[in-house]
Amino acid sequence: MLTSYLVHCPHFGCNWFGSLLPSQDTDSWKGSIPTTSVAVFECPQCRHSWRARIQGDDVVPLPVPQDEQVHLV
Repeated sequence: MLTSYLVHCPHFGCNWFGSLLPSQDTDSWKGSIPTTSVAVFECPQCRHSWRARIQGDDVVPLPVPQDEQVHLV
């Protein structure tokens, strides 16, 4: 069953927090047991994507590569 996860956007300068569905490879998340443990989320505020490891009902963001970090002034 496709489910949403409570997440914080990890990108610098974005404080968005809320419930999101994985944004890519949604077929992996349709069954009762996901076929992958890593999901990609897209922030509705800053529009940046990030990867996170799914551990049960929790989401653990993976490090954002240095070249993808947004530094707002």
